[in-house]
Amino acid sequence: MVELAEEIAGPFAARMLADAGAETIKIEPPRGDAARRMAPFAEPSPHRETSTSWLAYNTSKRSVVLDLESASGRRVLRELVGLADVFVTDRTPRQLAELDLSPDDLRERHPRLIIAAVTPFGLVGSAAEWPSTPLTRAHASGSAAGVRRNLGANTGAPLMAGAKVHEADGGTALALATWSALIARERFGHGQIVDVASTEAMMNMDRVDISIAHNDGGPPARPPTKGGSAFGGRLECSDGHLIAVTPQSHQWAGLITAMGDPDWAYDSNGDLIDRLELGEDAADAIEQWASAHTRDEVFRALQTNSAPAGPVLRPSEVMDSEQMQVREFFDLLEHPVAESARYPQFAARWNGARRSARTPAPMLGSSSADVTRPFLAPWNPAQARRAGVIG
Repeated sequence: MVELAEEIAGPFAARMLADAGAETIKIEPPRGDAARRMAPFAEPSPHRETSTSWLAYNTSKRSVVLDLESASGRRVLRELVGLADVFVTDRTPRQLAELDLSPDDLRERHPRLIIAAVTPFGLVGSAAEWPSTPLTRAHASGSAAGVRRNLGANTGAPLMAGAKVHEADGGTALALATWSALIARERFGHGQIVDVASTEAMMNMDRVDISIAHNDGGPPARPPTKGGSAFGGRLECSDGHLIAVTPQSHQWAGLITAMGDPDWAYDSNGDLIDRLELGEDAADAIEQWASAHTRDEVFRALQTNSAPAGPVLRPSEVMDSEQMQVREFFDLLEHPVAESARYPQFAARWNGARRSARTPAPMLGSSSADVTRPFLAPWNPAQARRAGVIG
């Protein structure tokens, strides 16, 4: 597989395929993938090899630096793509045509090749060449609508989403579609063009906030000002926080049972009072109850009584949890520059098969000479490097 993509969406798709065992050659410009310059950085210091985004989205790959401004660099890229099973790219149709890698032309030259493209608005349509950023893509798809709900803004202008929000959605969709294309090639003998628009992939996730805003015609509702409410919400326990979701009557009854059936929740006939009638008084009592117990105690009491709840875990708690240890979800990878760190696996397991061994994100150009050597004639790798063709 050859990858010509930067930052998150395309590299994430290629990483999932690479982690599953695909030999992956990542093409980088002389300056390196833009993700190498994205903060935050791992220890020991900011460096092109220590960006956490770079490290996370580029495991199990080989880095080849090509100067695509040069005719020789473009020729080597075309040679590599012609030998690949899959070509992953995030370039627009115009950019691909400039490299003589137009998807339609590639299909004619290499009928078994799978061209897997993830672009902001897709390969076809009037918006195919529109410039965009991760922020504009998130808002163009509607995927950032939930920010208003989360931050409590129920009127006025929308709030800007965080950087890179939902960018991995396009990569997830592309990886899944590419696997499907590989299966189809085994059955029918030919490749195809896989065209994923990041904005469509974001919309396809159908996040609850987007559906609510679309179907009721209004902005997301303002959340309660207090951490908890008669509907649940964020609860502060003695040793951390927990989220409880109890909008339905049976869930409300479960919450009250978990609390030990306090008298204030029942009327003189012994019937449970509707949570809306209790309002903030109930919220205060719920918060007091939660604060007197540990997060685990509250979580188990609510779950036992069919009141949906989940602890708010720190990343270190997730990685150290017994469940993650049993599933062997995190790999400890040694990197020559960045400190050793644990990386999440592909989120699936296959019965009877172990996950493929992984390697850390590659050093810039670490495989340039080995991979390109057959295509450099009359140069050798050293001469090509001096000429600026490879790096």
